[in-house]
Amino acid sequence: MNWIFLVNKLYLPLLMVSLSFFCKSLPSIVPVKEHKLESISSDGILRSFRYYIPKQIKEDRLPVVFILHGGGGTGEGMIYLTRMSEKAEEYGFIAVYPDGYANRWNDGRKIPHSLTDKRNTKDVEFFRDMVRHLDTQIPVDYNRIHAVGISNGGFMTQRLLCEATDLFTSGYSIAAVTSRGLKEICNPSPQKSIGFIMGTSDDVVPYQGGTVSIPSDPNNHSQRIAAGDVLSYLESLEFWTSSFSCKEETKSKRRHLNKFWKRDIQYTKITDCHSDQLVEGYLIPGGGHIWPNGFYYQNEKQYGYLSKDLDTREIVLQFFRSTYKKEKLVNNASFGN
Repeated sequence: MNWIFLVNKLYLPLLMVSLSFFCKSLPSIVPVKEHKLESISSDGILRSFRYYIPKQIKEDRLPVVFILHGGGGTGEGMIYLTRMSEKAEEYGFIAVYPDGYANRWNDGRKIPHSLTDKRNTKDVEFFRDMVRHLDTQIPVDYNRIHAVGISNGGFMTQRLLCEATDLFTSGYSIAAVTSRGLKEICNPSPQKSIGFIMGTSDDVVPYQGGTVSIPSDPNNHSQRIAAGDVLSYLESLEFWTSSFSCKEETKSKRRHLNKFWKRDIQYTKITDCHSDQLVEGYLIPGGGHIWPNGFYYQNEKQYGYLSKDLDTREIVLQFFRSTYKKEKLVNNASFGN
């Protein structure tokens, strides 16, 4: 009897079963190679972005959702983090993942150490140029253009709603409140809607307001660089509803995706009595500086879900859907159904 053969025959299946408990399964992600990479000139700079057009096109003109990375990030990284292209295929919209100049967005905070801020890149114009380019590839529905971003991308999303009110229908800001720099240059439009997702334990953007602090060393978070002052989470909601003629506010509790997490998420919804504008916010107890339920993918050995707080994709997309219900009745749009 070959003892080695016998051991392998008896125990190898058990070993494989036991190892399977420790394996992480990759979620459904549209591969980067299925996205088109473009480079265009904007404000004299060669800028790049990736985008995904759904294979099953349901309409003559498609909605557009811009997904903005945080400081130091890339558009490609947001494909993995958000898995938004999977929803683009399901719902029928163009998912766009732009790259910030020097991996940052000029969001209005005027950060001294940022190359983007020093050059004062015209990022709002870059988004206009991207829409114009996309419209030459596939017809775009200009009534349904939205933006969502995390951190630096969340701050930039708010600047887009301030300075490109004619272009963007609504936006969503993840792990970012409103900066004092933006407050000085922005007059909230009564026609634009915005949402926020913030964590009470965010160690970069303080939800109670103050100074944004960025780790100067990814391996040592105790070394920090100041990156502008911000309003609190509640002050941000107040700022974006300051143009309301009258307010209707409701508050409720939302459960975490993780059923074992006992604390509820605080949800606030504020609507304008005389317009379609909506401002909403999710405040996550103990939440950090992340895209909730995002999928972190650094390499083959380092990947996994970031949290089980909220399904950020669905919250954001259903919010965008709600902001153009009026246009939907006219255009018979299907995005978000």
